[in-house]
Amino acid sequence: MFSTIRLKISRLRYKAAACALLALLLAALPSVGLSQDSLTIYFYNPEINTTRNVVLKTAFDQYLQEQGIFQFQPVDNRQTFEALIVNDLNAVFMISNWHYEQLQDGLNPTSAALRGVKNGSNTYRKFLVARKADATIEAMTIATSGSRPLSRSILSDIYPNQTPQTLAKPNFLIVPKDIDALMAVGFGLADAALATELSLETLSTLYTNQYQQLHILGESRPLKRLLVVYHKELTPLKAKAINTLGNMSESRKGKQALNILGLNGWQQVDKKPNKDGRPKQ
Repeated sequence: MFSTIRLKISRLRYKAAACALLALLLAALPSVGLSQDSLTIYFYNPEINTTRNVVLKTAFDQYLQEQGIFQFQPVDNRQTFEALIVNDLNAVFMISNWHYEQLQDGLNPTSAALRGVKNGSNTYRKFLVARKADATIEAMTIATSGSRPLSRSILSDIYPNQTPQTLAKPNFLIVPKDIDALMAVGFGLADAALATELSLETLSTLYTNQYQQLHILGESRPLKRLLVVYHKELTPLKAKAINTLGNMSESRKGKQALNILGLNGWQQVDKKPNKDGRPKQ
């Protein structure tokens, strides 16, 4: 009888201890799992091959985890990214200037906060290079790290007098990086490549012989670099996330992540809009 009573008392103590532990856990949840103080920075850029998204997420998350409750999420589908822009009001987005300009007003309820810079410049040019100086665009296979729509847009910039039908004829070989596009020409996998001036300089340093065999067929106008945008209601959390991105160049991990994007810093976007409400170019 005594043993039975002592067993019941032990069970009651165990239940009381379990209830107390559960209460402590619930009390702690609001500051961890149930907290609303988190934000996702979504990224989609047709200038960058999506095969690099895993590397990009790892690099950005390593920086962001030290700065606040933010996470970086690359998106590999344009439609998905545009749906997020419309529906996720509590987020910040990184988007190419080319894509931003293409968004219809109804799909673009955002304001631009930051623009990427490289060596103090917020623009870059794309060059079309080939091994044959007399190569014709209609018969080319062009290696490029950008998406097909973006690459065709750059070609139309380089060849403003060509018809859309002519610009639709080249084949594209999609590669991870500009330097891969240039190497593809050197190895005979493509007739031509689209690459930045910086990538050409890199090739001239590392592979002088291949660089000397290339001919520049044309170059684009200055293209604006990557943008950071947000829904027009700027909450304290979104402001903190934008400030965290803006300070990336002050951190070793931040610099490493920026380098993957071909950037080494951000600049504030001029808030005075053009007549159409878009940021100044």
